[in-house]
Amino acid sequence: MATVNLNLTEELQKFLNGQVEAGQYDGTAAYIEALIARAKKGKEKLETLLIEGLDSGEPVPLDADQWKCIRDEVEQRLSNGQ
Repeated sequence: MATVNLNLTEELQKFLNGQVEAGQYDGTAAYIEALIARAKKGKEKLETLLIEGLDSGEPVPLDADQWKCIRDEVEQRLSNGQ
């Protein structure tokens, strides 16, 4: 297993300590490992979705109104925590 040294601001260190003290993680290393694992999983999911999109058929051109609807829906989902 590799060792990584991090220099954190005092604010980030306090946040990290708070996450560990909340009892969900066995230490700072476990918390950071969980963050990296989540990022890796997210990247893999994104790659899968991109490939699905590329394989989904011929592209369909969208006009400005259709793009606005898509943006509005994304903003709505983000504001709802989805």
